[in-house]
Amino acid sequence: RRSNKDLSAHIAAAECRKMRELWRCFLLLYGALGEDSCPAGDEGIPCRAAEGEDIPKHHLPVIRTSSPTFQPTAPATTPQVDLIAQEMDELKTLLKLGEERMNFLKELQGAASDGKGLPLTAAQVQALTERLPLLSEVASQGEREPIAAAEDFLVTKAALPLIEPVVHVEWLVLRNPRPSTSSSSASSTSQSQTPTCILAAAQADGKIHLFSPSGELVFSFNTGHEQPITHMATSPTHEEHLIATGDSGGAIRLHRVSVRQRRVSKEEKAARSNSSDKISQYLGPQLNVTVQMHKQFQLPARDDLPTLTALAIANHKSSREIVAGDSTGRISVFAKNGTLKGHVDATAMEGPGVEGLHSYHSQVLFRAGMEWGYVSLDKVGGVDVKHIDCPNFEGRVADMAVDTQQLSKVMLSDERGAVWVFNVKNRKDCELEKKFPYAAEMKAPVELAAIRGFVLGLQKHPSDPADSFSSILALNMSQHVGRRRPGETGAGGHVIWRRQRTAVRDWAVQRKQHGDLIALLSADGKEVEILEVLMQVYTPPPASDPFSNFKLPVMACAVLLLLGYQFMKQKKGGSAGLGGMGNRGKFGKSDFASLLNKKKMGGMGGMGGLGGLKGKR
Repeated sequence: RRSNKDLSAHIAAAECRKMRELWRCFLLLYGALGEDSCPAGDEGIPCRAAEGEDIPKHHLPVIRTSSPTFQPTAPATTPQVDLIAQEMDELKTLLKLGEERMNFLKELQGAASDGKGLPLTAAQVQALTERLPLLSEVASQGEREPIAAAEDFLVTKAALPLIEPVVHVEWLVLRNPRPSTSSSSASSTSQSQTPTCILAAAQADGKIHLFSPSGELVFSFNTGHEQPITHMATSPTHEEHLIATGDSGGAIRLHRVSVRQRRVSKEEKAARSNSSDKISQYLGPQLNVTVQMHKQFQLPARDDLPTLTALAIANHKSSREIVAGDSTGRISVFAKNGTLKGHVDATAMEGPGVEGLHSYHSQVLFRAGMEWGYVSLDKVGGVDVKHIDCPNFEGRVADMAVDTQQLSKVMLSDERGAVWVFNVKNRKDCELEKKFPYAAEMKAPVELAAIRGFVLGLQKHPSDPADSFSSILALNMSQHVGRRRPGETGAGGHVIWRRQRTAVRDWAVQRKQHGDLIALLSADGKEVEILEVLMQVYTPPPASDPFSNFKLPVMACAVLLLLGYQFMKQKKGGSAGLGGMGNRGKFGKSDFASLLNKKKMGGMGGMGGLGGLKGKR
């Protein structure tokens, strides 16, 4: 029995040295050393050998070894297959797994359609069966995906149905009313205040309607054009209210608009006081609008009759001037009285001519195909243009705008819908600051309008107008990299919001101090929607000063020290003066009596002098 135990331990040790497996070594050693003990009722061979029984030879364990050192058997050979066969096996496994998933999804789809057999709520079943955009397309948009909803920033103020179709809309800036400090004006309602702007909607036949921002029709007039209107422009500032219109024949007519707050006449007041029906005076129109024809002028003729392609009103010093572009690539400038100040050929290449003019404050920009630049109105005896060549920008300029915060920043859009931001210094040095890639899946030109800190864009679908749509979007100008969505680690999108709607024919944007306004004209020209944009630029908090908490205590201590110094100075001077009046520095009764006697003697002396003068007479 002892020899069997030693042999088992020796075999276990050899096995441990060979295989280097600790857990197997532990089990073998435990089994070899535990052969001395026999559990109750065990009739095994080791137990019977321990009791002195003779064990048959055929019951003894057979150890196949030729030497005391154990020689393990050779490991089994693993099958070897080429890479193509292995890849095919993996694909077969994936196909089998895909078939199982397809069967499971079909069963889930059927159960969700029937609404039975699923332990799900109604909201979960609706989420499984609701039609949604393709997730692959949504995920592939990347930075084009907006980071906020348009409903958070756009508020519909009015929807104006029109009887006759309209071709153009523009905002006319009004003179801001002076704020009054009287108590009666403070209690007046907001309806009695003059709005900061009104909307001008022009029909092709020459009729113009003026609407308030709330959608109220305040006035309508006829411009007097003999041919259809193709362009309309308004004065960019509130110093003077002008509307310029141009027709297909090259005629330009200028109208002056006067807007005042409507006042109730004495007759109307008497009629309302005598009437039994009490009607508020604010229910009717609150604006008194008058329009006067100011001047009419014509585009200068050439060998080939030019057509009007662009129109704008510019501020030049303290006056307003009308800038017109034609199909021959020439820009003409007129004064308010109709005088032609000059004209210049703005294009160096053949093309469709001047395609657009943009006026903002004292700057006027033009675009003509692949060319763009500034129109200089300060040249003595004429007009001049300055072409701008910016790096990395190639192709046709679809639209342009000037930043409202920094006039040297110019934003351009190309034919693919990308927006470029250039910093033009001194109207000659052009530097690329940032580029916003196309913000929608469709690569179409974007019309631009700048507001404080953002750029608004209108993108029209280039397909069939009957089945087309338009998109309004906002780009972040305050920072190049937008905000990140929750869980994202890369760069955020530059599109703040995007709203898709029916096709838009024309639009106009008015910048205000609180809430910008957008006017959208439908493709058929029979509806105008006025929207208010509620967007604010994020302003970072100022850097904290580590000594800001000590400023107030230090100032208080300085004031106290100054007051104490003045008090001690006055006290010292007063005590010295009083000390001269008495020996002990106190003002007693004797001192008061001596001062009184001196005063009397001085009075008597004065009277004696008067007597001497009288004796001389």
